[in-house]
Amino acid sequence: MDDVAQQTSLPYSHTQVGLAALIGTGAGLLAQLGRAVRDLRKHRKRAWISVPLTAGFVGLMVVFSSLKVVVDDATVTASFTCGVLPRRIPAEEIAAAKIVTIPWYRGRGMRRLRDGWLYNVSGRRAVELELPGGRTFTIGTDEPDTLLAAIERARARRAPAAA
Repeated sequence: MDDVAQQTSLPYSHTQVGLAALIGTGAGLLAQLGRAVRDLRKHRKRAWISVPLTAGFVGLMVVFSSLKVVVDDATVTASFTCGVLPRRIPAEEIAAAKIVTIPWYRGRGMRRLRDGWLYNVSGRRAVELELPGGRTFTIGTDEPDTLLAAIERARARRAPAAA
C-alpha cells in the first residue's frame, strides 16, 4: 500500500459505474414497457399505472447507476449520479478507515445499516470509515487501496499538530 499511498494525490476523484444496477433496472424497465404496451393494446384500465412505474424505473436507473467519491484536504464526499444524495464527512471526524468486504446480502444502492450507512453501486469491496459514536460510513469502490490511501492522506493533513 505504500506505493499506492505515494501515488495518491489530493484531491482524489473517482466515479464507479454500477453495471449491475443498469442491467437490473433496465430489465425492469423493459418488462414494464412490455406490460404497458400490452395493456394499452387491450384497452385495459390499469394501463395508467405503467406510466409512474416506468418513470420510477428510469429514475432508479439514473440515480443509482454511478457513485462518485471525492477526497480533498477537508472532506470525503460520496454521491450518486449527478451529485444526488451526497454525504460529506469532515476528515477530522474520521477515527479510522479500513478496507472491508461487503456481504452479498447488503445489496447495492444506499442502505441504512445497524451501525451506519452503506453507499455502493457495484462489487463487494469497500472502505469503511469509523465515525464518532461508533457509527460507520461504508463506501463501495472498485479501487479500495487508492481510496483508502487518499483518505489516510486527508486525515494526516487534518490531524491536529502534536503540542
